[in-house]
Amino acid sequence: MVKIENRVEKYAFLRLYDHDLEMAIQTIMVLRRYRRKDVRFPLLRDIVVTYCRPFTESRGDGIHKDFFGVKKFENPEMKSFHKKLLNLRSELFAHTDFTFKKPQIANWSNGDKKWFPMAFKGFSYEKLDSELPNIINFIKYVQKDLTKQINEYEKSF
Repeated sequence: MVKIENRVEKYAFLRLYDHDLEMAIQTIMVLRRYRRKDVRFPLLRDIVVTYCRPFTESRGDGIHKDFFGVKKFENPEMKSFHKKLLNLRSELFAHTDFTFKKPQIANWSNGDKKWFPMAFKGFSYEKLDSELPNIINFIKYVQKDLTKQINEYEKSF
């Protein structure tokens, strides 16, 4: 049996996750007002990181590790898209993963002049930007599942 304190904490986590998804939607609303890439790209990064918060490990008082798990995706494409966003967050936006960027260092030194340029895998923000309608629909889909779970907790109190 789950302690009542942990049930309340889990409910609070669910509400916080809903807040995270709302923040992602609010950022999308701001993004729609801008066309300049130097504004759009950081906002896209923020949307992905904020969307992913509920799916990464969070610490509580009674619950040491918590994260939101979507009960079921409607199709394999949705599950794949979700995984893609999580990977972007984990490997590129929130961390600097060697395996994602695959850096290559060259030695162009000449005599006393040391020179070590580096090349690494880039990322297409334009492609992510083109997927914005999918991201919006996807966040709303996940939020719908989250709302169901919140409602179940509220019925039990």
